[in-house]
Amino acid sequence: MRAVIIAAGRTNSDRDWHTWVRPGDQVIAADGGAARALARGIVPDLVVGDLDSLPAGKRRALEARGCRFLVHPRAKDETDLELALTYAAGQGAQEIIILGALGGRLDHALANLFLLAMPQLAGRSVRLVDGPDTALLLRSGEEIRLEGQPGDLVSLLPLGADALGITTGGLAWPLQGDGLRFAFSRGVSNEMTRHQATVRLDQGLLLVVHRAHLPAAQNPVSGSGTVDSAPGRVGQ
Repeated sequence: MRAVIIAAGRTNSDRDWHTWVRPGDQVIAADGGAARALARGIVPDLVVGDLDSLPAGKRRALEARGCRFLVHPRAKDETDLELALTYAAGQGAQEIIILGALGGRLDHALANLFLLAMPQLAGRSVRLVDGPDTALLLRSGEEIRLEGQPGDLVSLLPLGADALGITTGGLAWPLQGDGLRFAFSRGVSNEMTRHQATVRLDQGLLLVVHRAHLPAAQNPVSGSGTVDSAPGRVGQ
């Protein structure tokens, strides 16, 4: 099962959302993401959240088109996007695409990126997409294959602690079992030298950000969900 989750972040990539939403996908909106989706002709199957960011008129319009609602109290510990991710994982989604999760408030953007490390998402292909940028998280023992163009940028950022045993292929500055230290910028702005690059991680958490030169609408697939290794060299 493949799920597409639409959040309420402000981004210039909204026009590319139709590229990512495919027939048969379960489309889940996180609260105000439902209004953003509806404005672009996308009707979610389900809206999850406390609905404090969804105008009543939009809710009625969605209900009239068969959209379901999973309403949570406003006084809660989780963000609406976290609730949507938990629901998608609980329904057995093995691939999850997150749209509209960046832009707007910096704290929301950071929290949304950190949600990639949710324990419920382990073993699933989860990508956060914003225009030409795709972010995904590698865990200990995982590897990923990136598809793109020579010159695409790939940044490798340890999350929470040092990332150890990183091996990459198809990148200008390769890593061969190297480590990247948390809170240092060595892994920023590596470059693809082929149409495929690989990154493998032995230990830790590694945020992988692939920036394609082509618009997302022309290059919608930036990760296959299988890992090799991509150590970053010192960023520019």
